[in-house]
Amino acid sequence: MKSIGEDFIKDNKLKNKLLLEFFEKLIKVKHEIKRIKKEIKEFPPQFNIFDSINLLNHENYNSNLFANFLDIKFKHNGNEIGFAKLFLKYLIEEFGWEFDLENIKIEDIKIKRELSTEERKRIDIFIGYKEKFAVIIENKIWAEDGYKQLENYYNHVKSQEYDKIYMIYLTPYEREPSENSLNKELYKKEGSELYGKFKNIKHEEIGNWIKDSILENEEFSFLNNEDKENNKKDYKLLKSALIQIINNELSISQGDKMTREKIKKILEENIFKDIKTVEDANEYINIFDKQVKPLLNEKIAEIEAIEREKRKAIIEKDIQPYLKFTKEVAKYLESKNYKEGKDYIKKEEDIINNMSDYGYPRHIQFFKLEGYEPMLESNFDNNSISYYFAIYTDDENIKIKNLKPKIENDIFDKFVENSGWILYYEIDLQKDNPQKIAQAMIDLYELLKKEIK
Repeated sequence: MKSIGEDFIKDNKLKNKLLLEFFEKLIKVKHEIKRIKKEIKEFPPQFNIFDSINLLNHENYNSNLFANFLDIKFKHNGNEIGFAKLFLKYLIEEFGWEFDLENIKIEDIKIKRELSTEERKRIDIFIGYKEKFAVIIENKIWAEDGYKQLENYYNHVKSQEYDKIYMIYLTPYEREPSENSLNKELYKKEGSELYGKFKNIKHEEIGNWIKDSILENEEFSFLNNEDKENNKKDYKLLKSALIQIINNELSISQGDKMTREKIKKILEENIFKDIKTVEDANEYINIFDKQVKPLLNEKIAEIEAIEREKRKAIIEKDIQPYLKFTKEVAKYLESKNYKEGKDYIKKEEDIINNMSDYGYPRHIQFFKLEGYEPMLESNFDNNSISYYFAIYTDDENIKIKNLKPKIENDIFDKFVENSGWILYYEIDLQKDNPQKIAQAMIDLYELLKKEIK
């Protein structure tokens, strides 16, 4: 009679043998991926402007690109054309989402970038139409979700009392948001608030939609018309831009897609041929989930921690002149009795940690004007620091716009408009004077306090 110990040892040997075979096959997959990447380099050249300037997978620039594309509207032969409305039509056809397309006026569709929430998070792209509906678009190319990120976005838009709220998770390949960002029950459970109103869309699907519904659509044949006598309006630049956007969106997904298809083939030739039953498949899943995945997650956490420390080291080295400028601004404000509360100027440690975590720390923000606060803010992107004096608002009426001539003439003439930043100026440490910036903050505050009720 076999002892329990002998059975245990035999069982462990079998498990170890299976694990060893599994890892040997994974190593083969890894070698094949390397070979595939080498093959890709030998393909005919494909010139992509965004890739050439290292912006292909840059989420902020890609979001700017897509938001600006959606905001395109013009007239041709008496017909109003709006790409945002065409996108809504696509969402109706693909997912059955409910927009009263016939009664939607193109000029009333609002496209916003980095829409700010109460918790100082920013929605990548927001599409809104009066009180009728809102579409939240979260663009995730490589970055991971933040804690309760999508839930926060949804709750913020929900508080605005739109009749319908939809959410798009835009990624290079099919991928769900993390549970920490958005609980599955909120969008997968039948009858839940976002059930049927949440969709994962791949970048290549956006590219194919633009190609099929606009660039190669007979309705837009005028884009290809080179007869200048019959085409007084020149659309060559628009056509060129569309081609680059299509190529960009396809490139974000296709590089990954090609590798995935090859991997599938390798798996079919190796691991899949050993899978004959559901139990066999589950055995491999269990091995991956219980043995491989935890180790990979540990490795990811280790890499992320290293990358964060690298970011932090660069920030700590480069931030000092900006912090010095902030202190000079704060000193001037205090001398004019504009200090409000002990936290109106952020601590150095908090600013550095926030930027290391991909945040947008506000160095100074102490004027309470219900969404019109002048602020000094910074962020770290592409290994460089941006430091700016600005006002961000998601006010539909943007009352401050009426005051811009007065602001430019009497207070500060260097502001530009930048997405949700209704007033934006990137500070030049070499040229700008902290006292003058501080005085402009004071004057701007006093004007807004008086004019905006």
